[in-house]
Amino acid sequence: MKSPFAVEKLRAHLVYDSRGFPTIEVEAVSGSIVASATAPAGVSKGRFEAHDLRDEESFMGMGVQKAIRNVNGPINSELKDANAVAQHEVDKLLIELDGTPNKSKLGANAMIASSMAVARLGAKLQDKPLYEHIHSLVVQGKGGKHVPTIPLPMINVLNGGKHAGNELPFQEFLITPTKAKSAADAIQISSEIYQTLRVHAGKNFDARSTNVGETGGLAIPTNDVKVALDTIMNAAKEVGHDKQIKIGLSIAGSHLRKKGMYVVDGKPLTHRQLVNYYANLVEQYPISVLEDPFAEDDLPGFQGLMTRVGNTHPIVGDDLLVSSPTRIKRVLDLKACNGLNLKPNQVGTLTEALEAFTLAREAKWTIIVSDRAGDTEDTFISDLAVGIGADYLKAGGFSRSERVAKYNRLMRIEEELGKKAVLKK
Repeated sequence: MKSPFAVEKLRAHLVYDSRGFPTIEVEAVSGSIVASATAPAGVSKGRFEAHDLRDEESFMGMGVQKAIRNVNGPINSELKDANAVAQHEVDKLLIELDGTPNKSKLGANAMIASSMAVARLGAKLQDKPLYEHIHSLVVQGKGGKHVPTIPLPMINVLNGGKHAGNELPFQEFLITPTKAKSAADAIQISSEIYQTLRVHAGKNFDARSTNVGETGGLAIPTNDVKVALDTIMNAAKEVGHDKQIKIGLSIAGSHLRKKGMYVVDGKPLTHRQLVNYYANLVEQYPISVLEDPFAEDDLPGFQGLMTRVGNTHPIVGDDLLVSSPTRIKRVLDLKACNGLNLKPNQVGTLTEALEAFTLAREAKWTIIVSDRAGDTEDTFISDLAVGIGADYLKAGGFSRSERVAKYNRLMRIEEELGKKAVLKK
């Protein structure tokens, strides 16, 4: 007899992401039940990420017809009649079908959209919320027994680096309302600061100051990190929230390095000097996390900062780790960071992302679930962050609807959980 949880068909479509480039949407079908998911795309990419399959000959090299054909052809054939609830088995089939170390045959975009669509289908077929289904997958995978918890929103208010057209060196400046009572409260606090910050920016800089970057933060025209931090803190103080927040810094250190030196505030620094720079920042400002403070291959830089401030501040790997269990194991041995920025499309399947989470949780690392610069209205990462009990959800800023959709989903989950909802602190 055919399983009631069998995948009958996968079908793929071209849709557009938040940057106006093509990406891939996959629908997983079982009877009358249809579940879909879309693949996001990074802009500031680590060179160790799984490979997005693109059509070099079309759409300025950004087409996705090859990836679509891979879903409608070999992936659909391989997953037909697979058990949608058995995510590990589904993703094992995908990995074996691809057969490459970096997902270059099928494409990480085709694989992650298929993997997430099947996860959604599995949740629907069990009549479960997606976050609850993901939680059950974590427990089955020995990721530790825990109740689903609400991550603290980490909301982008200023953009720089490759996410904006200004000269601000760091990629994202993020508000973390650490004294909030709920996700809804945290989002309101952040919104009040953001709206005030927008007014401050317009007054203190010029007309360009209210332009926004790729992930929805304001792109103020300065190259001085401390000016950016002071601008945030002044806006927070005006609305009475300066004692309730900390600031997260997503630095993207690989893009600061030029000819063997790091350029910050217009000055070239060695990695030892940059360690001192960061140490001074965390003494002067209420900084919560430092994400990718060095280039993805600068392990001595990461290790130096871990020795200096790692006992008090999470040093989070993004391009360093690319959500890869293999790279996490290596970095664990080297004690190069103590935090994970989890982005499922970096590694290619949901199961591998959950394995990365499990390793990080066992090491007692800080865990952030994050969006990508080229994102869509898909809110999968909100359910993922709740299901695994992540510390933070980083989904971008308030001026982009594909970002706000994820925070709105987080509030809906919080409402569903009711008294069971516990906000991470």
